[in-house]
Amino acid sequence: MTKEKEELDDVTLELELADEDELVPYKIGDAFFHIPLSQAQEMLASSTSRIEEEVSELEDKIGTTKEEMQQLKVELYARFGRSINLET
Repeated sequence: MTKEKEELDDVTLELELADEDELVPYKIGDAFFHIPLSQAQEMLASSTSRIEEEVSELEDKIGTTKEEMQQLKVELYARFGRSINLET
């Protein structure tokens, strides 16, 4: 996801340098369509915001999972003491 976001940011910067009247190739699925620059920029903005939302959701899930793991470690150490090793 992070790589995709970086690539979209790079493309956005490149499109800022393009001529306003120029048609730009935009990949949808396996095909490229030549669309106006303004439409390509709108589509890129939409894709970027979607990816940012997905990254945010994944980061939230990671945080929740880490909290759950920490709670499980506390419970396991309380039950088994130092006879188990949960550190990696």
